[in-house]
Amino acid sequence: MENEKTPFRKKWAKWRFIGLAIIALAIFIKFFVLKDEEEEMLAPIVEVDLSKVAFKSEKEVEAILGKGKLDSYWRDADAGCDKCPKVVYRDGKIEIIYIKEIADRITINNLSEYSFKNHIILGLLGLKSDTNPTFENDEVKRWDNYEKYTQIAAFAKKDKLEYILIKSKVK
Repeated sequence: MENEKTPFRKKWAKWRFIGLAIIALAIFIKFFVLKDEEEEMLAPIVEVDLSKVAFKSEKEVEAILGKGKLDSYWRDADAGCDKCPKVVYRDGKIEIIYIKEIADRITINNLSEYSFKNHIILGLLGLKSDTNPTFENDEVKRWDNYEKYTQIAAFAKKDKLEYILIKSKVK
């Protein structure tokens, strides 16, 4: 009788060990292998909430981004701009050209820490992340007539985001 119970116990111990090994492997995969993939799916921190900056006056933008510094004047006949101020905020991270006294051309620089992916680009602007670009290649992604914005264009180098240019109203 004793001999019959011993093989069953040994077999049970082996299966229990195999079961624990499988569970340990699953936990390892969940927390160490899939972690990077999950983090990439999350949108990054919002660099500029476009809804609070685009189409706003210089004073309204200053209330959101802080004091800006006049960098230069921009000229574009197609945009109807003869001497439009280009103001720099946050030590050059954000540049805004005010056309007809509203924040129209917005550039966000120094974004090389981010991947060149749609949901990251739009997430940096506080926008929905489920819209595909109108045009894309390895170095440019462009959304034309995205919501109320004329154009959003993102530029990359080696799969890393470099800068984003938003044209709010003027083409």
